[in-house]
Amino acid sequence: MDRATILRAGAALFATAAFVGSGGYVVAHPKNDGAPLQPPAQSQVALRMPTPSATPTPTRTGRGTPPPRITAAPGVRTTALPEITFTHVS
Repeated sequence: MDRATILRAGAALFATAAFVGSGGYVVAHPKNDGAPLQPPAQSQVALRMPTPSATPTPTRTGRGTPPPRITAAPGVRTTALPEITFTHVS
């Protein structure tokens, strides 16, 4: 047998084993609807939505309340990098 043929057969065997193994894993682990950390149902979305605050949000033009300054703990060393002046909020 040629070395390339053995390599191709090994790669095909590995791919087949990975396909069968992943299929076996999926079958052995069905979805549990009662598991924690599931996304909320449509009926519960309104209950979990945050209410907007009465304070205006800062904008790029400078109107509104200024963003809070970031302060580090006493033992944290800072760098000489420039300060963060704007963070994008979507």
